Amino acid sequence: MASGFIEISNKQGLSVTLLPFGATLAKVAFPDKNGVNQDLVLGFDTIDEFENDTASIGKTVGRVANRVKDSKLTFDGKEYSMTPNNGPHYLHGGPNGLGQRKWEVVRHDPRSVSFSVKANEQEDGLPGDAKIDVTYTVNDRNQLIIEHHATCENAGLLALTNHAYWNLDGSETISDHFLEMDSDEYVEVDHTFCPTGFIRPVNRTRFDFRNGKPLRESGLPGEELLDLDNDLVIAKKDPPVTPTSYLRFWSQKSGIELSIITSYPVIHLYASKFLDCIGKHGEHYKANKALAIEPQFHSAAPNFDHFPDVSHRPGQHYCQEIVYTFSHVN
Repeated sequence: MASGFIEISNKQGLSVTLLPFGATLAKVAFPDKNGVNQDLVLGFDTIDEFENDTASIGKTVGRVANRVKDSKLTFDGKEYSMTPNNGPHYLHGGPNGLGQRKWEVVRHDPRSVSFSVKANEQEDGLPGDAKIDVTYTVNDRNQLIIEHHATCENAGLLALTNHAYWNLDGSETISDHFLEMDSDEYVEVDHTFCPTGFIRPVNRTRFDFRNGKPLRESGLPGEELLDLDNDLVIAKKDPPVTPTSYLRFWSQKSGIELSIITSYPVIHLYASKFLDCIGKHGEHYKANKALAIEPQFHSAAPNFDHFPDVSHRPGQHYCQEIVYTFSHVN
């Protein structure tokens, strides 16, 4: 890739390319079952294309990831109205969110890079402020670790995620990819894909991935298009156990498997239903080209008191982690 991109890698064949604009995950290269390198995430060939992208491809999004209902919220007794950018809703921090900012590179070595940015109410319309740091690290276990850290001087809201779109074999769609997730519940959405506030059981629904299944089996009856745009709630164990993964995503074609553990409480799955752009090597990315896998807090959390609190207070350290492990299907 061109100058301005930053590469980190290990000796086992995992190579990750980052971009300061949007603290973006621009490329993930890993050998398939035949030893041929595959690029596992969507993206673009040039920095200009990443900067002009409107689909948040690979970006760190926030300060509040996903939707805020009707672009309105109440925080500490005060009402806030933001600029809508997704129908009536405020999506991924709005038109001036973190994914639209150039972050500072504060540390870089062959296996790790850290980006930093400051945000406040004047920039994105959300209450409060935050100094935000994102660190990407690869290790010898073929893991990519993303750490989200932040502090603030004025109370506000913070709920980040990474918005990479994953395709593990380069196919035109991810319909034949398999997904397994340890989730007993999903967050119901309305016709605008915004949460209703209800959390429903996955049992006997298309959102039941507990035993693993091809993504094509999660479609709506009679439709070929995959219509996933939902939070799946990570199952809580009693007593708590240390997981090997909360989510597994794999391709029989390439033999590559991606597994994820995270400190976030839900994983948002978006099967790129509305994707329509020219990506790497001139490829036309269309609907269902990839699956955006977004570990995060509940979508529209500021709008529902029974969702996890995403307020951020002075003296409080925001610290969350996403761990991606790359391997080959048994």
